[in-house]
Amino acid sequence: MRRNCHRYILLTALLTLAGCAQETEMFPEPSPVYKTPISWSIESEETRALANNNLLQSLCTPLTDGSNESVGVWGDYTKESDNNVENVKEFIATPLTYIPGSFNSWEYPGEAKYWETPAVYDFRACYPQRLFTSLMTQMDATIFQGGPINTMVLQEDLLVAATQVDTRTANLSEPVKLNMQHIFAAVKFKVKAAYGFTPAVDEAVTSCWMQNNSNGTDLFSPAGYLVHSGNSSPEITWHLYESSSAPMYVWKHQGVDFGIENTLYTSNDGMEGEEYTHNNGWLLVVPQTVKAGTLDFCYTLKNAGSQVFSVSIPSITYEHGKQYTYMLEIRGAEVELRLMIRPWNHLDSSHDITI
Repeated sequence: MRRNCHRYILLTALLTLAGCAQETEMFPEPSPVYKTPISWSIESEETRALANNNLLQSLCTPLTDGSNESVGVWGDYTKESDNNVENVKEFIATPLTYIPGSFNSWEYPGEAKYWETPAVYDFRACYPQRLFTSLMTQMDATIFQGGPINTMVLQEDLLVAATQVDTRTANLSEPVKLNMQHIFAAVKFKVKAAYGFTPAVDEAVTSCWMQNNSNGTDLFSPAGYLVHSGNSSPEITWHLYESSSAPMYVWKHQGVDFGIENTLYTSNDGMEGEEYTHNNGWLLVVPQTVKAGTLDFCYTLKNAGSQVFSVSIPSITYEHGKQYTYMLEIRGAEVELRLMIRPWNHLDSSHDITI
């Protein structure tokens, strides 16, 4: 009996071990820790192309000939572990393009990047990346710095954005929001005959330009060094580069009638001179303060030959992301100037200022 008992115990032990082996094979290896991929959302409803109101989505949609633009992104994160602070550059001049109907819409090339936690991310973006890369002397996730950017040569709307994401508090399933901002101010000049005044037959504006008054102080500058820094509260600042009393933004035309309201700086129909046509009459200028008696708007008329007429621009601070429309109401040799200021493409908050 004792021998049979030993055999029974041994058989039971073998069956138990076999059962454990079978049970072990039935359970897979533990799954890896789930990570969330980084995705993007371009939040700005503002447009880059003033002439036709194309949205950034359409401008960044890939074309077969590769002529589309892209939003450039820089991103890095700071992570603390074992009393060490690690800084990793995650995105370096990474282009974002818009893919209609895709899961994330705004996509970047290569493998997906995943959030590291806990960590603090800094992001900075610009549009168009192609142009920004040639203008900036320093570009990373915390600062853009470049210049001088001369609006006498460059009449391109440039956009920037910056944000910071703390993975300990943020909802990582939501896209990173890039709120694009214009770095320039936009100025437009319109002309019309004053109420009750009938201009001479065929009278028209044949040229115009802006010019500093040699007796002015702190002259208007068409160029400046851009600094865009600070991620929790990103700021756009300009350091003016140079100024002179030479004509700026020179434009010539065969004649724009001012019997009714018309916009200057539009198509010049083949006439000589600098052209500012692709922004539908908007001049993009470096944000700055203009003191009274410093800046003049000059123009010539078809029936007055080479005689130059001018009107002084009253004191004004041009701010980035705002539009300034000047209406010149002409009554013979007299000119009344009216100004309308509004945020870029936000018509509902516009207001008139008579000066």
